[in-house]
Amino acid sequence: MAEPIHLHGLTLEREGLDGVLTVLRDLDLSLESGQRLALIGGNGSGKSSLLRHLATPGVLPDHRVGLVFQDPDEQLIAGTVAEELTLGRPQLDAEPILQRFGLAGRGGEDPRLLSAGQKQRLQLAVVLADDPDLLLLDEPTSLQDADQAAWLRRHLAAWEGTMIWATQQPDEVALCHEALVLDAGRRLEAGPVATVLARPSVHQLLTPDYPPTEIQTVPMTRTVVQLTDVVCRFNAGGALRAPDLEIHAGDRLGITGLNGCGKSTLLAVMAGLRRPDEGTVQLAGSPLYERGSVDLDHGQAALAPQFPEYLFTRGQVGDEIGLDPLLAGTDTGAFLERLGLAASLAQRHPQDLSGGQKRRLALALALFSRRSLILLDEPTAALDAAGRVRVARLVAAADPAGALVVASHDTAFLAACGCRTVALAPAG
Repeated sequence: MAEPIHLHGLTLEREGLDGVLTVLRDLDLSLESGQRLALIGGNGSGKSSLLRHLATPGVLPDHRVGLVFQDPDEQLIAGTVAEELTLGRPQLDAEPILQRFGLAGRGGEDPRLLSAGQKQRLQLAVVLADDPDLLLLDEPTSLQDADQAAWLRRHLAAWEGTMIWATQQPDEVALCHEALVLDAGRRLEAGPVATVLARPSVHQLLTPDYPPTEIQTVPMTRTVVQLTDVVCRFNAGGALRAPDLEIHAGDRLGITGLNGCGKSTLLAVMAGLRRPDEGTVQLAGSPLYERGSVDLDHGQAALAPQFPEYLFTRGQVGDEIGLDPLLAGTDTGAFLERLGLAASLAQRHPQDLSGGQKRRLALALALFSRRSLILLDEPTAALDAAGRVRVARLVAAADPAGALVVASHDTAFLAACGCRTVALAPAG
């Protein structure tokens, strides 16, 4: 049986690209063997930093530690899905494990071509195959469809071992024994889960209170994007067969569907990033992809990707905001405060922001770009409740004359944004 965990007065400073950042301050942590601890806190509170610190070799020498990152791409290193599982474990039979995690028959594929939710499940399978006695989970269901998220919760609840589970979901907190609430790297609340969840401040932290839906209507006469007979074949087999869509100015459309059905692919097709194998795409009255497999010269669409860090190219947040000619000259402090972010972050490197802060920045860059088509890919993934509400308000404040398409598993968010929804069929 693994030893208990007792840390006292933990302070953690990180050397960022713009100086030293204090991410954890005088933190105490106690966890008995076999207990599950829910780690709660707003975006930027220090949850991910604590998990990464605990996973650092030598910090907990008496434990076999497994960490599932918030961004699964950070942990992909092998050439195939099966090799991810068997790396360092050549005797392991990968296929039964892949089947259990919803990845049957995918062993020979490049893991980078999986959907985000599939990558997330793969990384959990890889970590558990290493038989850790301490499992560290950073938002492990944030990229899952409802069925897969429910399966993962059941699977993790049945796992025997010590666990620290960073989450924004009340039903996941309820699966744990103890809860620790962080704020700006400090301990805000701690105790048995039932006691902590009963505190109004924690309830507000986990439960978004969306404002009443306010849909600004405009005459939907101008077609912004039209898809006809679009098919996108996946390298590993199967295909996205998109429904025919005609999206008008003022339209609000939510795209839902199971992991791997092609939601992100469909947004990429509309943005000019991925030429379909069949069918046609018209954007603002002009055909896309006449010049090749990528067509980004249209100036009509803005995409906030599922992993926002891939969007950033500048050394400071302020420069990232000013990169778009339509946002040049913007008061960066006021822009950030509108997102619920400190104006001082304008001098911070974008990659030094927390995951939730990066997401809000990327979403705002798209929403306020004044493009005729705004595309948002999983905009609430891993956001705290306040962040989800703020994004809903940002969507409501976006130009009502533009068209908005949102790919998301978060149906409550889609409803709060006034989206009609289209469910994609499983890839096949």
